[in-house]
Amino acid sequence: VTRSGMAENASMSVDDYVDEIVARKGRHVYKGGLSEQDWEKEIESIPLFMTGAPEEGGEVSDAVAALQALQFEDSTPEGRAAGYKEEGNDFFKQKKYRQAVIAYTEGLKERVTDAQVRVVLLSNRAAAQFRLGNNRSAFDDSARAFVLNPKHLKALMKGAESANAMKHHKDTVEWCDRALQVDAGNKILLEMRKNAAKQFALEERDKRKAAHHERKRLKEEQALEGAIRQRGIVLSTDKKVRSRFLEGRDVDEEDETRKVLAGLAELETSVPRGSRVKLGDDGVLQWPVLFLYPEHHQTDFIEAFDERSRFQDHVDVVFAEAAPWDEQHKYRPSRMAVYYENSSSGHLVRVDTSQTLLAILTDSRFVVRCGTPSFIILVRKSEFEIDFLSHYPGVESG
Repeated sequence: VTRSGMAENASMSVDDYVDEIVARKGRHVYKGGLSEQDWEKEIESIPLFMTGAPEEGGEVSDAVAALQALQFEDSTPEGRAAGYKEEGNDFFKQKKYRQAVIAYTEGLKERVTDAQVRVVLLSNRAAAQFRLGNNRSAFDDSARAFVLNPKHLKALMKGAESANAMKHHKDTVEWCDRALQVDAGNKILLEMRKNAAKQFALEERDKRKAAHHERKRLKEEQALEGAIRQRGIVLSTDKKVRSRFLEGRDVDEEDETRKVLAGLAELETSVPRGSRVKLGDDGVLQWPVLFLYPEHHQTDFIEAFDERSRFQDHVDVVFAEAAPWDEQHKYRPSRMAVYYENSSSGHLVRVDTSQTLLAILTDSRFVVRCGTPSFIILVRKSEFEIDFLSHYPGVESG
């Protein structure tokens, strides 16, 4: 600016000078400002005016990226871990618990020598995991923090809370006791411990009851198996298998228990009612028995056939009245012929119905299959009986 120019400017009025500046600037267009349409979104990208942390995986402005890089520029592991902790805390405050877990995890990856730093990161991550419902992970982090610092209250409380959420009542009581050593008057811990102790006592009671019932059941099973063994009755789950698993021999207690459980599986009946042989207090066996009528494709099921009863007695009861399917009334007690299969010879064995059920079952040719003694009932000297018997190689007397 020349002296003459300065003089000229000095002689101008202030208003004229301002008008000239405005006119000159009016020809310049400013670039990089906020747009009229998206100014709120754009101002949110400026760190100074941000109201919350950026969304995980979302785009960030260059300014935010630069600040994030500066946050972890600290050259020490402790410094970087502290940065991740603060980031996790910010996410936690915003209820972004997954991002908080990620931040705390990154902090734990740093090789910090200060155990307390790790305790804080672990207890903070436990809190975030707990909010996410990851109770096992929360408990594990609390346990790791407890190893490093047994007096850290936050870790102790999270351990108690996560154990309680998993209904691990014994663990809950133990963790509450640990925490109460640090904060004896904590009402939350005291109430939690009271409820957990009550539930634990109920669990222990139920376990004792279940153990008692199991011992009683096993004793009954052993008595039942012993009664069948003593009688020499043969059991099998397959018509082709003749297994004398009940033959008398000396066995130790462990083998006996194993044998009872395996042997009694063969007593599970195949009939729909699910009945099974029972040993009464008087030492008498009550068997489920199946009558088969092949001529009419029918069956009768006797749920409790006293082993002392004569076979004919039950036949008389069953056929006191004609069955609905016996339209010709052929099945009368005096005309019944009763058989069972001898799986060893392939023959049929004719039953002497004046015998007791026990006498029949203890015949070496009889095999109780699937826990249910089964008998074939035919009309004696009928055409069907003659034809039916012709399919077997022979008939043996009972």
